[in-house]
Amino acid sequence: MKIIKYFKLFCVLVCGFAVVSCSQKTLLPVADLGKVKPLTEEQQLKKQLFFSEAMRSYELYDWEAAKSLFVGTISIDPGCDACFYKLAVIYYRSGYIKEALSLSQSSVRLDTENIWYRVLLAQLYATSGQFSDAINEYQYVLTQRPNMEKLYFDISSLYLRVNQVDSALATLQLAEEKTGYSEPIAGARYEILNALNRHQEALDELEYLVQKFPEAHYFTLLGEQYSAMQQDSLAIQKFEQALLIDADYMPALFGETDSYRRQGDFDVFFQKFNTICEKESVEKKYKIEYIAAMLEIPQFSHTFAAQLDTVFTCLRTPSDSLTEPLYATFLMQNAKPDSAEIVLKNNVFNNYNNEDAWHRFLAIEYFLNHWSALNLYANEAHRVFPENVDFIMLNAIALWQTQKEKEAIEWLEKALPLSKELKQQIQIYAFLGDLYHAQNNSKKAYENYEKVLAADSANVMVLNNYAYYLSEENAQLDKAYSMSKKAIEVEPNNATYLDTFGWILYKMGKPIEAKAIFRQAMIYGGKDSAVILDHYGDVLNALGEKDTAMVYWEMSIQKEPSVEVSAKIKEANTK
Repeated sequence: MKIIKYFKLFCVLVCGFAVVSCSQKTLLPVADLGKVKPLTEEQQLKKQLFFSEAMRSYELYDWEAAKSLFVGTISIDPGCDACFYKLAVIYYRSGYIKEALSLSQSSVRLDTENIWYRVLLAQLYATSGQFSDAINEYQYVLTQRPNMEKLYFDISSLYLRVNQVDSALATLQLAEEKTGYSEPIAGARYEILNALNRHQEALDELEYLVQKFPEAHYFTLLGEQYSAMQQDSLAIQKFEQALLIDADYMPALFGETDSYRRQGDFDVFFQKFNTICEKESVEKKYKIEYIAAMLEIPQFSHTFAAQLDTVFTCLRTPSDSLTEPLYATFLMQNAKPDSAEIVLKNNVFNNYNNEDAWHRFLAIEYFLNHWSALNLYANEAHRVFPENVDFIMLNAIALWQTQKEKEAIEWLEKALPLSKELKQQIQIYAFLGDLYHAQNNSKKAYENYEKVLAADSANVMVLNNYAYYLSEENAQLDKAYSMSKKAIEVEPNNATYLDTFGWILYKMGKPIEAKAIFRQAMIYGGKDSAVILDHYGDVLNALGEKDTAMVYWEMSIQKEPSVEVSAKIKEANTK
């Protein structure tokens, strides 16, 4: 009858604690040694029931129930150190570090000798950034368990966090004295020395380690260490020793190959790399990444075009969406854009639902100015990927370049609701502004430019274009002046922007100031633009420098024949 009575009481209390846990935030208990008193027999039984149920919930990862039950156990026995410990674990695993730390401190306060309580407290101190406190806790545990190797690593790691490198190394030395020489200790010591650029000490550590444990991994580390010290011949020896142990060990394969490259022995380099390419044990993505890195080296692609072509012959397969784009890059570097176009086109057809494949193919059509093809394939890419705004914009560019501004505008208007990024929306508004201006719709053009500047007041391209178009209309020249001035402040060496600013000054009746700006534009490439040369001629003519103006107008015609400029020359000659 007594057990039944307690069981009923237990059920009531459990339900009560569950309600507290769900309905309001449970106050964390704190150990108070003054409240710890011997329990009566009845309290002992109640505690046992609560704690057993709490542990059952804990093992089932029912954290909320476990928390309530552990708190309930503590209300019966304030000295339940295991309850505080388990609560600390729950809060720690749930990401509540501050609460876990408080609970862990309580568990240690109640039982100062329990090393697992101390270990958890050390971990929580470390997580909280209290590294010195963490070290102290670990050091205490170490006095109780001197052969517990993991503790030495934890302490060493903490010393590194507070920049006490010598203490970190000393801790590893102590570990070796207590537990004997081991791979983890030697490996940790090597990592520290290497990170500190103490290469010779790191090398000595590895040389001894590889004697004790002759494994491919350690020989490879030795090879990498010699490579870092620019001793490639020794590096190759170590990589070869690693490959004798494991012929397919990828770090050693690439390490040896790259050592020959650094030595300048490219015959052996390509021989080794071709061997890697033929190995099915090496994932293709690593082969591709290595070749991609090589293609980033200036002149490498040109100098070793024949060897690289052999490499690609080994790597390429028709449906390979990794290799084909890289092969196209190689072809572009070797001035074979038409071949690159064919490769990327086939790559699309072999990987029709690969968005990146479409991106790359459309990019080369854009690069080659194949506007009709870009229009055709951007339409198809949009059909396959209707949410991709880039494909819509590429199609709009193609339409613009084929004088189909109205259709381009329709496509861009379609892109706006799909665009989620402000940067992309700004690009669309700027593009719309240019298109509307091309249709002689200044009102709509300027509305879109204003939208750009509202979001990005320093957009130099729009500032320049907007200002230039206003100057061409002789409208709002003060506003045009302010915008153009802002553009050249951002890019003072841009000949196009300088031309706009100088042209506005000319339109405002300030040819002397305009001349100074145009002289600057000439320095930064203005002589390559027929428009800028023509403008400069107008400014010089306004200043009465007719002969010099004639020179610049003639230079303009040589760049780009113009009826208007020819008329200016004829008129000047008749005066």
